[in-house]
Amino acid sequence: MNQKLTVFIEYKVKPDIIEQYEAHMQNVLIELMKDGARNTSWLKALDQDSLYVESFDVEGSEVYHSLKQLRLLKGHSVYGPLDQMISGGLSKLHCWAFEKKGE
Repeated sequence: MNQKLTVFIEYKVKPDIIEQYEAHMQNVLIELMKDGARNTSWLKALDQDSLYVESFDVEGSEVYHSLKQLRLLKGHSVYGPLDQMISGGLSKLHCWAFEKKGE
């Protein structure tokens, strides 16, 4: 049985292309669901300009590692364009998975 993990992805978007980024994120959210993400959430920080966080659940570490690799592929048709939108490119996309504790 796979354990449900919650994934957080954090990055800063180049301020001059936020509108383009936000339009593209609709495609990213759809692609995430195709790739096994559930309960997706997309957030913008109030106190840090252009900082965004995505969160979602996945079933197990295999799905997490697969999705993490996909998100860092510059050649991916949906995730790859983020390389030009994120400050510092995809190398500045930070991704972590967490398991629930305490229940």
